[in-house]
Amino acid sequence: MPTTVRDGYILKIKAVLFDLGDTLTTPWLLEDTFHKILLSLGINKSIEDVKRTISQTRQDLRNLDCSPKYGEASYTEYWSLWRSFVLKHLGLHDNERLLREIEAKWSNYVECKAHDDVKETLLKLKENGLKTAVISTAYKEDVHTIMEKAGLQERMFDLILGADSLEAMKPDPEAFRYALKKLGVKPGEALFVGDDVEADYKAAEKAGIKAVLIQRTEDSTVETCGLRVITTLKDVLECID
Repeated sequence: MPTTVRDGYILKIKAVLFDLGDTLTTPWLLEDTFHKILLSLGINKSIEDVKRTISQTRQDLRNLDCSPKYGEASYTEYWSLWRSFVLKHLGLHDNERLLREIEAKWSNYVECKAHDDVKETLLKLKENGLKTAVISTAYKEDVHTIMEKAGLQERMFDLILGADSLEAMKPDPEAFRYALKKLGVKPGEALFVGDDVEADYKAAEKAGIKAVLIQRTEDSTVETCGLRVITTLKDVLECID
């Protein structure tokens, strides 16, 4: 059985660190964004075709030894290459004008929102003098876009880290240690909240940080035996002394 915060798990901490997608916000679906932009440009491709080509693009980029690596390449360099591969698989390649139009529309079609329990929880954490941070595997520019679309003000956080601002990416424990260094807190003084067992929960604990797993739906098939689990972000407040 998972351990819940109601089992008496209390921490004396100075900072709470969060994953972004599926923890603070609903996920940003690349295929939906790309599909809607194509439709806005009068290009009628099915969502199934877009999903397939995005899957092919991920494989292409993994197979290219000389490709710019995600997080290491600049935001513009990586996503320009990514879009060009997707268009190629859709039979729309060699169209610089189309690439520029998609890039210009990109942030306008990102759709995500903050979960209902987020803003109140963040406010209470700040009222209690705790530092807060976001550690995401998205590019920092995408993090800013997602937070803006979700109505999350950046001043709610003391630190916001994306793939291109980290020395290593989750699930590497160094991603968490880097954040702690920036915040000026020790591992034992921090709590990490995320929705992924391996990339969030276990990775944070490897860095010496206590973690809780948030599961917002009851139909999850994730194995949580022995893990500390919450079903709403408000339960984080019950973890804190």
